[in-house]
Amino acid sequence: MSKYINIIRNHKMTLLWLLALILGGMIGGVVLASAVCLSLFTISKANQKVETLFVFFIVIYFLGDNFSGVFSFAQNLRFVILGIGLLILIGFQLTNRNVAFNILPFSIVATLITYSLSPLGIEATARGLSYFLVALVIFKCVQLLVEYDAKRFYNLVITVLAFYFFLNLILNFIPFIDVKYIKGRYAGVMANPNGLGMAAMFSYAVVDIIWRKKQSTFDKRFFKVFKIVLIVLVLLSGSRTSIFAIMAYEMSIRLLKHKILLIIALLFVVYVYGISATLSPSAVISSLGLSDFLRTDTLDDASGRTEVWVVAIAEIYNQPWLGKGMLYDNYFIKLYGDRFLGEFRARHWYGIWNSYLSLLLNVGIIGLMAFSFFWYKMYTLSKMKIVRFAFLMMCLFSAISESWMAASMNAFMPLVFTCWGLQIYQPKYNSKVL
Repeated sequence: MSKYINIIRNHKMTLLWLLALILGGMIGGVVLASAVCLSLFTISKANQKVETLFVFFIVIYFLGDNFSGVFSFAQNLRFVILGIGLLILIGFQLTNRNVAFNILPFSIVATLITYSLSPLGIEATARGLSYFLVALVIFKCVQLLVEYDAKRFYNLVITVLAFYFFLNLILNFIPFIDVKYIKGRYAGVMANPNGLGMAAMFSYAVVDIIWRKKQSTFDKRFFKVFKIVLIVLVLLSGSRTSIFAIMAYEMSIRLLKHKILLIIALLFVVYVYGISATLSPSAVISSLGLSDFLRTDTLDDASGRTEVWVVAIAEIYNQPWLGKGMLYDNYFIKLYGDRFLGEFRARHWYGIWNSYLSLLLNVGIIGLMAFSFFWYKMYTLSKMKIVRFAFLMMCLFSAISESWMAASMNAFMPLVFTCWGLQIYQPKYNSKVL
């Protein structure tokens, strides 16, 4: 226990800054929270400044899905911390050895397509550029902090993620605190069940990577408990995508040396998930008395996504090579729903629910190829040969029924960049930057 207390003591100032940010946002909204973010410029210790910036970035993006309530300040604060992060990191050789440049081709393609073809204006155009800007900040923070003191950084990441997810779990069992549920699915402080499940899923990979580095103060038992907590939160959120993606990750880790078994296992996972996404076995589940636990009331939403995909594919054929710009996927499906389905329509008609279809609608085949280049480069640059394949499988699988890849300002892209950064950057003793 004393070693965990020492970890908190070592990062006391960063955690106090984080507390000030959250309390400031809850009391004074985005204005006061922005003032706290600006205070980062006043931190004198270079490593502490970058550590606090990284923690602010991750937590703000975690809370960014709150459109109302005490955490709604985080939605607009995402843009503030992005700008502040770029300004701070310019003083730390922002572009030097920053692997974020591997996503620049996609950002350029997405920005040009959106500027030329989008009906949605400057906001949509900026979304293409934001991929590169978010990647610049996250990758640079990871590079600086790993090279300066890897053990200290790994401890910080685990501490912040543990505080966040343990809090989400604890709140579910406190009767006098009203936490958000949507159709019986736990949303925690993220205000979005799928968001909580996906954040826990990507954090599972972050935790596993740091454990495999074997440079953290946290012991093996803590990592096991933490992984169990993340899985429990995924189950409470009811995110089938996250559950199957974690299964794909673990199978890839364990079976990579046995390629035939791995292929069979992954195909089986895809097959089982395909059944859950296209069929509605409500009667069988109800007969077993598991209807509440397995959310038979929302299985129709999962099967309904395939109806959306048919409509999306038909629209992709109208502009297959270039798409029609960032944010067009949501714009199109909303327009389609308003025109053909009316105001009262099923939940699945409010999104595309597939990253690949969303990207094709937005930036076409050309843009998808540019995006694939980024993933290829991350895979080749990774120093962890087993983990890189497993993490890639997790990402590719989770994109089948969620459109998270089609946005850079969500909670997931910073975690994805962090995962790749942890695999790419290695400790560099006597770092001259921090």
